[in-house]
Amino acid sequence: MAQFPNRLEWIGPAPPPPCLADIAQAHGSRLDETIAFPGLINSHDHLEFNCYAPTGTPPYRDFLEWSYDVQAARDMVERIEAIDRRMRAQLGLLKNLLWGVTAVADHGGTAIPGNHAIAVLSPYKDLHSPELEHPVKWLTGLRPVVLHLAEGTTAESRRRALLFLERNLFHRPVAGVHGVSLESGDFSRLSALIWCPVSNLFLFGQTADVASATRHTAVLFGTDSTLSAPGTLWDHLRQVRDVVTDEDIFAALTARPARFWRLRRRDDFVIARRRESAKWDAFFSLTPDDILLVVRAGQPILIDTALAAAVPLSADFFPLAWGASRKYVRMPLEMIMRAIEPQLDPAALIARFAGV
Repeated sequence: MAQFPNRLEWIGPAPPPPCLADIAQAHGSRLDETIAFPGLINSHDHLEFNCYAPTGTPPYRDFLEWSYDVQAARDMVERIEAIDRRMRAQLGLLKNLLWGVTAVADHGGTAIPGNHAIAVLSPYKDLHSPELEHPVKWLTGLRPVVLHLAEGTTAESRRRALLFLERNLFHRPVAGVHGVSLESGDFSRLSALIWCPVSNLFLFGQTADVASATRHTAVLFGTDSTLSAPGTLWDHLRQVRDVVTDEDIFAALTARPARFWRLRRRDDFVIARRRESAKWDAFFSLTPDDILLVVRAGQPILIDTALAAAVPLSADFFPLAWGASRKYVRMPLEMIMRAIEPQLDPAALIARFAGV
């Protein structure tokens, strides 16, 4: 933990990035009563699906039951699928940026051309699930695999997951997403559990036994898309804060996924308004409104208007507002909003991402 002269407190086990000191000096008293922490890593999202509100009539026994209800909502699906998928993916990136995320794993997504404010993680092979994949796909490489696993509450969901793992003949490292029906010793068969608690709670009324999982494997944090997960990342964290320690949850968003996804991110960090005096209370009480600055690779990608006067804004920054919040983001917002306006209300979508 590091303390700066203007009452900016660094939260994290590693030393703060060197450029943070320069930013603290440049902004002076504007950063009084603030905290800074490494850019967050969202280890599971489906970027194209963040135009959707949470959909369905839960609880369900597994994701297959839920998918039938989603597909039955044809009018909604057709309206949203009419939006260019690249623009829908850009909206998923915007959602994550507003939450202080600097890297996100887009499970099953197609590569989005161009450079992006946020890193899109896809270094490993994505499989969907035991229910929707053939076991022969284990034979198509040796690199780690990321797949939805035991995404349901039934014994049959667990049985299908374990049978699929038994067919991993080359013992490829496996990161299982969800793992809701897995039991304690099952987690030792995974190189990581990607925990998406609010998505699980919305769909099934329960989530993975993450306290057991932490004894057997690395636990990483994911939000899933807004199709199954109401609220912001910060709402998700508050909802499960008492399940494992504050330090464990923080590590699941920072150091652990950085190792798993092989990220080099020395200069990715966030500065946020401080609402509480205790360190972890200050972190877990945050909302998108409190995010003042997001920096990736040493370059600002989100700036609150409270800091904008001291930062030269390039032409690729665009203003974004909701309620009383005013931010600038390094994303092509005008193009994105034009693409979605025929089908959706952009202001309502941004308000949902912001949790208002």
